[in-house]
Amino acid sequence: MRVHINHTKNKDQQVKEFLKEHSFEEIHEMLDKLYSGWAVSAAVDVERDERLRTLIFFDELKQFFEKIEENN
Repeated sequence: MRVHINHTKNKDQQVKEFLKEHSFEEIHEMLDKLYSGWAVSAAVDVERDERLRTLIFFDELKQFFEKIEENN
């Protein structure tokens, strides 16, 4: 499904619409797939610090969605 960005809507409404279309389980699965795919294809060519930074980013992104889930 394609996400349509409507610049006149507020960010809260856009987040709600996104979450209506995608379950938290789906979001977590997709983040895991994205990170795994990146790790396999780029890990050899990427410096250790960049790998760590990317892993931390994905972890923080998952935590962000977990906090949203807790508040719904």
